Amino acid sequence: MITSLAVAALLASVSPVSPGTSYDSRIPTLEQVVGHAAGAQISSPEQITEYLKALADAAPDRTRLVQYATSEEGRPLHVLAIGSPERMARLEEAKAGLARLADPRVLDGGEADDLLSRLPVVVWLYHGVHGNEISSPEAALALAHHLLAAEGDADVDLVRREAIVLVDPLQNPDGRARFVASNRLAQGPWPDPEPASAEHVEPWPRGRSNHYLFDMNRDWFAQTQPETRGRLRVALEWHPQVAVDLHEMGGDATYYFAPPAAPANPHFAESQHAWHDRIGRAIAAKFDEQGVAYFVREVYDSFYPGYGETWPMLHGAVGMTFEQASARGLVYRRTDETTLTYLDGIRHHFTAGLATTVTAARARETMLRDYLEFRRAAVRAGEVGVRHYVLLPGRDPARARRLAELLARQDIEVLVADEELHAGELRFPAGSFVVPLAQPAGRLVRNLLDPRVDMPREFLEEQERRLEKRLRGEIYDVTAWSLPLVFDVECVGIETAATGRTSAWAPLAPSASALDDAKVAWLLPWGTGTAGAVVEALEAGLKVRVAEEGTTIGDQTFPAGTAIVRRAENGDDARATLGRIAARHHAEVTALDSGYPERGVSLGSFKVRPLKAPRVLLAWDTPTSSQSAGWARWVLERRYGQRVSVVRVSSLSRVELDRFDVVVLPSGDYGEALGKRAVGRLRAWVQEGGTLVALAEAARWLTTADVGLLATTTELRSGCPDREPDDEEAGARPETCGAQKDEPYDLEAAVLPERERPEAIPGALLRVQLDGEHWLAAGTDGQIQAIVDSRRVFSPLKLDEGRNVGVYEGADDVVASGFVPDPARDLLAQKAFLMHQPLGRGHVVAFAEDPNYRGYAEATELLFMNAVLLGPAY
Repeated sequence: MITSLAVAALLASVSPVSPGTSYDSRIPTLEQVVGHAAGAQISSPEQITEYLKALADAAPDRTRLVQYATSEEGRPLHVLAIGSPERMARLEEAKAGLARLADPRVLDGGEADDLLSRLPVVVWLYHGVHGNEISSPEAALALAHHLLAAEGDADVDLVRREAIVLVDPLQNPDGRARFVASNRLAQGPWPDPEPASAEHVEPWPRGRSNHYLFDMNRDWFAQTQPETRGRLRVALEWHPQVAVDLHEMGGDATYYFAPPAAPANPHFAESQHAWHDRIGRAIAAKFDEQGVAYFVREVYDSFYPGYGETWPMLHGAVGMTFEQASARGLVYRRTDETTLTYLDGIRHHFTAGLATTVTAARARETMLRDYLEFRRAAVRAGEVGVRHYVLLPGRDPARARRLAELLARQDIEVLVADEELHAGELRFPAGSFVVPLAQPAGRLVRNLLDPRVDMPREFLEEQERRLEKRLRGEIYDVTAWSLPLVFDVECVGIETAATGRTSAWAPLAPSASALDDAKVAWLLPWGTGTAGAVVEALEAGLKVRVAEEGTTIGDQTFPAGTAIVRRAENGDDARATLGRIAARHHAEVTALDSGYPERGVSLGSFKVRPLKAPRVLLAWDTPTSSQSAGWARWVLERRYGQRVSVVRVSSLSRVELDRFDVVVLPSGDYGEALGKRAVGRLRAWVQEGGTLVALAEAARWLTTADVGLLATTTELRSGCPDREPDDEEAGARPETCGAQKDEPYDLEAAVLPERERPEAIPGALLRVQLDGEHWLAAGTDGQIQAIVDSRRVFSPLKLDEGRNVGVYEGADDVVASGFVPDPARDLLAQKAFLMHQPLGRGHVVAFAEDPNYRGYAEATELLFMNAVLLGPAY
């Protein structure tokens, strides 16, 4: 007789994802652990963790559960390693072998062949980096259960024998928690398929991003977020040969998998392209059997090294992105009146992930060999042409050090010069960082330190053609990201080895070193290290001043913006306190026993201004761009340690503005959210001494007639003001702003819109010339590179209205890196990037672009912090 318990076990073992498979009932199903089957509800982060732990407990000889990070909101991130009992019993030995395979310089031919013959192929599948892309985490759980519980399945047996599968079900638990909360709040008795229903439409900021509202699928090389840093540690510990990032897209789409769209990153190997095709065909075969529609080679490229597929490829893995149409709930009505369910998405991701894993297992040794050859080829490529990059400390050594730390955390070998280095006629000071290209991560080095990574000429010509015809462009993300350029750190490529003593360098926790004693003051030249140190010093109660102009005392010259901590104004513990703070921020400190200047400003001058710990308000919630708001908050709180009050825009009309020194408006159009009364309050607050900092679209909003807080305008493609002219302006405007002149009919000219915004620039790096006499430019050398990712063009302020502190270079020099259409380049040349307009006793500071872009734009972030820290002092 079949008992009721046996029936329950049999029913529980039937998978809604793979219903024909026989499963070991000792491995629990999702329903047995959390109370719902796959696809029946959207599992919360806590339920996902609970089920992972249940799987690991049920099969301890075939799994290893590792917590690799903790999110900002305190949620754990896990990866579950799965393999045969034999593989898992020798897991540490396998990991050591994979680490040796990853560095071919330490291998001889015999050892390499031995490793290739016995090591497992490592397949790493990571899911849910965007928290509202909901089906892939559930698919991850289904795949983990399938690999552990399937019985009599030859493919699964093969995977267990030949591979270690790393299943990371949830890269962004904070974002998913936000989505789940929104979705469950909106649910009724039945799932609502209507796309406009509250189940599918999330409030600001939506669940895509993490706690700090970063898109973590752009964060792989920037490593700003703890989730990303933990994920990179997984990559560098396990050395995967296959790395798959599973996503969702719009509900009317189908399924996307590799090969990716053009352009490909030029530093990939041909073998990686071949694997894209091979794995893609394997997935296609499964989908064709099931009648699942799909597409390849469209939309999603693999160019930017901050993607979850591209960064692993530059270490030698076969990286891929999978995209499933999203139900954004349990059921979704598509425009063709068909229905897409949450379970559909889970099944499709499960099928693609399993097909990928099986394909890799079938070709275990070939995949390992191609991985090894990729890393060997990277070493060989670094032995010709430019062989080393040298990062100079320059005037802001803390920034150069931060760049070196960023590289080192990505398993890039970095050396430090223990003495002056010589390379031909070139001289590099002690403290310079040397990055050899002849290393296994050399292709990643080229991506991050080369001034440009070029797209194919024919691809760019096609984009220009499409722009001329007003067709949608095919560039998916940014076209430039060179870290030396965005950090404004001088980087020199040399083709010969530098002579002089160097040593291997790795970032260490700072240790407090005693400052030299000072009778008069300690001086800290302004820069990223000093800005961070000043924030902490003010918080600690130290009194800090800033020099409006430069000074020379004794034989040392200090530039404008130098921070001054006077001995007489601070307590007996000032030396020890400042020493600890300066060490943490790698700020340079000079002790002075005399304040008498040889040239320049005196320390007691009225041009030496006291700083205060600024009280900062950051506008939050709609209509701000969530990313811009998140970037600004992260730069303030995490990058520089500055306290900030996050205030919803809807509260700005009643908040006590006089309790704040600085108001930051992230990018956004505030026209409908802030009415005449709120604008009037902002204006009065600035006039009384407040510093208003507007970013990107917020700066444009300040120029509108109803606001009038920035005395300029954005421009149209024609170069004319982006507003309707008044009668006087209409009579004086240039002919190019009007209708076609009385000439032979020109069709191309006739069809051009009269009022058209400029071409969008897809994330290029443009050179900006700075006014070194202005306090906003403190800590710079007079020129930086700014990330431009918009179609905004601001006419410069007139001299009687304010200062154009940052202006784009002329047309011949403005493009430092990336793709900029010629008309956009010509229009942007010598236009305003950073504007300062005094108003009463206060300031309006406006950035044409977001200075905090993705959290890695170090040079422009310093300009932003200058506005926050120095504005109240002026």
